[in-house]
Amino acid sequence: MNLKQLSHVLALADTLNFNKAAQRMHLSQSALSKSIAALEAELGIQIFERNTARVEIAPTGQHVVLHARHLVSEATNFRKNIEYLKTGELGSVALGSGPFPAACFLDTGIKEFHRRHPTVSLNLRIDNWGNLLRGLLAGELDFFMADIRNLEDDARLDITPLGGVTVTLCCCRHHPLVAGDPTRVIPPRELLDYAFATVKLPPLMFLELKQSMGLDRSDTFAVNIECDDISLLNRIVPGSDIILATGNLLMADCFRNPEVVKLNVPMSRNRFGEWALVRIKDRTLTPSAALLADLLTELIRAGSLADDARYGIAENHPLNFVA
Repeated sequence: MNLKQLSHVLALADTLNFNKAAQRMHLSQSALSKSIAALEAELGIQIFERNTARVEIAPTGQHVVLHARHLVSEATNFRKNIEYLKTGELGSVALGSGPFPAACFLDTGIKEFHRRHPTVSLNLRIDNWGNLLRGLLAGELDFFMADIRNLEDDARLDITPLGGVTVTLCCCRHHPLVAGDPTRVIPPRELLDYAFATVKLPPLMFLELKQSMGLDRSDTFAVNIECDDISLLNRIVPGSDIILATGNLLMADCFRNPEVVKLNVPMSRNRFGEWALVRIKDRTLTPSAALLADLLTELIRAGSLADDARYGIAENHPLNFVA
């Protein structure tokens, strides 16, 4: 028994006419008759009652026809789904992202991916790079995007650089550092007297930030609040004396709030982080995952370059970093 024989059965069941069924299946009438007779002999069941006047489905054949419809339909769907999988139009993707790239680009990327591939389901995990790496190695994620400067060399990983982010320091407009004048140039050492809030960042980033401000390595930012929920951090700023260290791209909406201002801090440069797309080197991405990875890579690289062009400051060039 094979699917071709079952298709022959359905053609005859639908038409109850050997000539019409043979035409539908692009066969000769004798070839169709032999195919059905062979299936009946294999099953030991009479599927059709036929004489010179008419063809009818035998009582014992009703069950065969019913299941043949199901099997042929499932086979058709299977072939269709395989084609979808090969083109990335069906399936699921498990994606991980650090909070910065997630807040900057993931919403735009997901909307565009869904517009192009509406049948693909997405499982999203926002976390720090360490937890994302563990999820990737455990097979829970297809790939992840994060700042990978603390990621040790690992021959198992395939790493695609994506870019970085320009940083801004924000506070409430009533903050003592601002003193009613948002344009006031803030001596970097004054920042050390206040608590910072930020997402979980590599220690190297804080070192680079201090160096760009001309602070000593021994100077320490009081990072009292670490949280990977960007929206929560944004809500902490108004009405507090907390300084939020975040990315310019993340604050576009928040800066429309008159209660939140940027601190005007001199910096020698303003581009930090090494975002990358990380996957298992010898693990082939599904077509759907590959399409999403390509889309996000293109989107983040373009956005990172645009962000750098607007806010980035050349190395060793002291300049206030007010947009």
